[in-house]
Amino acid sequence: MYAAKKILVPVDFSDVSRAAISAALQMAAVGGGEVWLLHVEAGLDDEIQDKIQTAPEGTSVEDAIDFDEASLMEAAKLEASRCDDAGRPLPFVPVHVRVTGGNWIEVALQMVDELQLDLIVTGTHGRKGVRGFFMGSVSERLVAKSPCSVFVVKPQGFPYLRD
Repeated sequence: MYAAKKILVPVDFSDVSRAAISAALQMAAVGGGEVWLLHVEAGLDDEIQDKIQTAPEGTSVEDAIDFDEASLMEAAKLEASRCDDAGRPLPFVPVHVRVTGGNWIEVALQMVDELQLDLIVTGTHGRKGVRGFFMGSVSERLVAKSPCSVFVVKPQGFPYLRD
């Protein structure tokens, strides 16, 4: 049986991201692995660059990063507690968080290379509009570019997401 030891979960704090976190935690628990939660803010690189140039003593960017890191850890704890509530408690799974700026696909692929990750678990919102029809969803582009396996999660099958 395939067991991923190092799993990356890109998180946008949506319902499908919650489903992806849950799936990744369960997979890591079965395989004795660990999970990296990644949140990418598109404009964060520009904000950091601006802060360095204009207000090096300011802490608003750091505060935002700290808040997102804490939110990622809370999301992981929530999903683990939902497994407990469903009668399927998980053993301890190490969870790491990273908040950064840039293009989330490029950042995710860089992390796969840097950390030698085995699997990416990502949620999908599906194709949106005409552009989505021709270009595919962002998750589809990740699948096409990824050097490792990608597990794509839809919210169906996670009853608590229908609340």
